[in-house]
Amino acid sequence: MTAPVKNPYVGFRKDARGVKTLWERFNAGLVRRDELRDRYHHMLVGEWERCTALGVDVAMNRGRRLSDVEFAQRRADERVLLDRSLPVIDDVGRYLRDVPGIMILTESTGCILHISGEQRIRELAAETSGIIDGSMWGEGVAGSNGIGTALSKRHPVHVFSSEHFCEGWHGWSCAAAPIFEPDGQTLLGVIDFTTVDDDYRDQTLGLTVSLANSIQAQISLHRELERRVLLAAFGDCARRYPNDDIVALDHAGRAVMQTPSDRCAALVARMSPHGGGAALPAREVIDIAAPDGVQRIGSIAILGGTTRQASTQPAHVAQPLAGNAATDATGLNDGADIVRFGDFVTSDPATRRMIADVQRVAPADVNILIFGETGTGKELLARHIHASSPRRLLPYIAVNCGAISEALLESTLFGYVRGAFSGADPRGRAGYFESARGGTLFLDEIGELPRPMQAALLRVLEDGSFQRIGSCETQHATCRIIAATNRRLEEEVASGRFRRDLYYRLKIVRHEIRPLRARACDIPLLTRQFVASLARKHGRTAPRVSAEAQSTLNAWHWPGNARELRNVLESAVLCADDLITPDCLPNDVLPARGGQASTARVDGPGEAPMAAPDHAASGRVAGSTAEPVSTGRLESVLECERRIIISTLCACRKVSAAAKQLGMARSTLYKKFERLGIDQNQYL
Repeated sequence: MTAPVKNPYVGFRKDARGVKTLWERFNAGLVRRDELRDRYHHMLVGEWERCTALGVDVAMNRGRRLSDVEFAQRRADERVLLDRSLPVIDDVGRYLRDVPGIMILTESTGCILHISGEQRIRELAAETSGIIDGSMWGEGVAGSNGIGTALSKRHPVHVFSSEHFCEGWHGWSCAAAPIFEPDGQTLLGVIDFTTVDDDYRDQTLGLTVSLANSIQAQISLHRELERRVLLAAFGDCARRYPNDDIVALDHAGRAVMQTPSDRCAALVARMSPHGGGAALPAREVIDIAAPDGVQRIGSIAILGGTTRQASTQPAHVAQPLAGNAATDATGLNDGADIVRFGDFVTSDPATRRMIADVQRVAPADVNILIFGETGTGKELLARHIHASSPRRLLPYIAVNCGAISEALLESTLFGYVRGAFSGADPRGRAGYFESARGGTLFLDEIGELPRPMQAALLRVLEDGSFQRIGSCETQHATCRIIAATNRRLEEEVASGRFRRDLYYRLKIVRHEIRPLRARACDIPLLTRQFVASLARKHGRTAPRVSAEAQSTLNAWHWPGNARELRNVLESAVLCADDLITPDCLPNDVLPARGGQASTARVDGPGEAPMAAPDHAASGRVAGSTAEPVSTGRLESVLECERRIIISTLCACRKVSAAAKQLGMARSTLYKKFERLGIDQNQYL
């Protein structure tokens, strides 16, 4: 790090060098820099002239703050800086507990990401000067100050009292040091110590320089770990594609490793050493994520074609695929009639329109209600909505409202303080609304929510306020709500089981996922996608699906929707060698072995049912050698549901495991036992 410039003003009384008088004369237009003989005054006036040219208001007395959504996005973008800085700041903070002052962490534009320190100074700074989380302190916004000047000069600085350009900051003094990436060039942010003039000490600059060095060491270690993950991914791809040129790119778009070929060397030579530059022509681009699966740490570009461009620009997260994508690892060659939204793939016209609506709404900060039968992919859709929103790097928390008992639901959602009730954590606990602050809270099975909790949720949706159990302190939720249900809430409202006002609050935007039986054209697409992903999961080569097996899958009516299809295919992938045949499929989906083909498919509201294929009506699977089945009355939906639950119970031998396998809460499963007349003890 560059050695700091000694500030000659620090250590003298405020007006020992006439700085206050100089500032007053400057703002009265009575000072010309070329006439100043004092080198220090010459430097200060130069900084003030720069602030004047930037249009900064000299009378400014409060920092400008970003909106909650903008600040949430800013914190999300700086996740690495926060994760590596906060432990260092907290560790030092324990030794500065009674020291009058606050430590401030900002990103590279001067936005405050975190403040810690003595409570009295924190409150004074917030009340008198607007020094709070999300406020902006770059020189172009707030004039010369510790944060903005350190960013501008790229080295540690003191800014003391009247040296500030804006009069509103004259009561404060600060020392700040910039934080750099390991390359020593990319500026990440600033660590600053601020206090009132009378409590300032010259030695404070040494503290901020030490903190900046410690944070940089943590970031350097983090980047090295990322590099090793990328190298491991590069090695894996090099083994899988021995005849291709491959380049590994880090988070900033810099080449980390490439295959030893003249072509790779020429392409990498055109790239900037600091990231960016020309895109690489790639046949396939594989995004590499951190272990949490959210943060993108780089990518592997497999060269050879021009179907995609490997971005060499910095990026924070892998965006979900939207619209038409090129051939990917699933083997799906998306045509004009196929739409992908992350892992959600469809060629059904109605579902394609729904996905288009989702893509338009995802970036907007509105509540969303998703309706769909069990297994249609409601949570998958919710995750991709979150990943396509400005909140994508903030928490995504999923809550199954039907899986939590009514007695615990309030404490789970809103949290509680110490001593709130017997058996509670003695330290208290944050609820999901606090944990998801700034991110997305997914409320699954919202239709199972008891009436008392519906009223509490309504209040949060109306004004964003809630209280922990046992506390009088009001907190504010800043998360986005996505709710999902397999119940028709309009009917629940009409029957009085669901609050009408809550329903209208939730359904600002409503999306309905059609059941799989209503979009039979998606079955082959999902089959190929699931087979590829399940083969990777189990470390096997993806088997092909025979025409007979595909016809059998197409003919089944899938009461469990895509989840049931995936479970069937997982079993088939494990049983098959290199070809999935009807013998690899469970008896449930084979008409000749007790299963029933679908004679009708339930379409969306207002649509006519689709007729079943002729081979289903005749009882024979197309292309198979199975004997025809009886054309008697087919099972009703309830009978089919009962049979699926019983077979799952027999296989799992535990209610909890069966509920997990079926993708529902235990409480929901027990309700189905009662409704369908199932004695679970017979099958456990």
